[in-house]
Amino acid sequence: MQKVSIIIPTYKRSDRLVTAIHSVTKQTYDNIEIIVVDDNTANDTYQRATEEKLQPFIKQQRITYIKHPKNSGGCKARNTGAKAATGEFIAFLDDDDYYEPTKLTKQLNFLKAHPHLDACMCSMYREDEHGKRIESRENKARGTSLKDAILDGNLFTSMLLIKKDVFNTLGGFSEIPRFQDKFFHYKFLDAGYKIGVLDEPLLTLVEHSQVRISSTNKTNVLIALDTLRAFEREKHAVFTKKENRALEHRYYHNKAYQLHDGNLKQKTAALYNILKAFKTYTGDYNLFKLAIRTVVSNFFQKA
Repeated sequence: MQKVSIIIPTYKRSDRLVTAIHSVTKQTYDNIEIIVVDDNTANDTYQRATEEKLQPFIKQQRITYIKHPKNSGGCKARNTGAKAATGEFIAFLDDDDYYEPTKLTKQLNFLKAHPHLDACMCSMYREDEHGKRIESRENKARGTSLKDAILDGNLFTSMLLIKKDVFNTLGGFSEIPRFQDKFFHYKFLDAGYKIGVLDEPLLTLVEHSQVRISSTNKTNVLIALDTLRAFEREKHAVFTKKENRALEHRYYHNKAYQLHDGNLKQKTAALYNILKAFKTYTGDYNLFKLAIRTVVSNFFQKA
């Protein structure tokens, strides 16, 4: 029976972490190891709280507990866990989310039935912090070719089950401040590896007001958008002229959205990106709405 290493990065959320770990211990698949990577700063309040919550699991030798000396971000935390993993497969779980009991069994069976695949992504449930289900197309895993992944792919980290040697060959998650999962999706498919979609919700992502392991500021989001766009431009030959226009439009729209509710300088930059987006206008009325929100919110702030 092949071993699966489940990597759980955690940051400032010791109260939710235990639920995540329990969801792994209740898996119907037995041959697993759980690696918790504590991304809090050494010996601060959050790390002490996390270690206290983990004591029962540590004493029972249910987990491998790794502490970062300082907060380094979810990307490095996941890569730290992957380096320590001893399983043939790697899976990921954010500390505020949780698996369905059959997640690993079903994904492994899917890969066994499709031996040409190197990884599997499943769909997911989404709920708010009160337990109410959220319906969204983003709950669905998408993108089995590089073209599809760039145009409309959707791969959250916790959806993924991947061969460890493939993950290592790709160098793990790239050190970009956001969208590491999306960029990994691009790298994976660009390298010629194959991924399959098991369109069944096998985990739950919890939307809440607390800090997420992937949280970051607007500047870093913009940097990440630039990184993704540079990759997309490099692969422009894969797309039709219309598709390239749509990607360009999406890039400027996303940058404008990040800036539209900021200070005056950011709002000015948002309007600049909106104008750039209009050059590749695709019939998306949301761009008009964003322009109005940018201008109107600025007007009310001045009043």
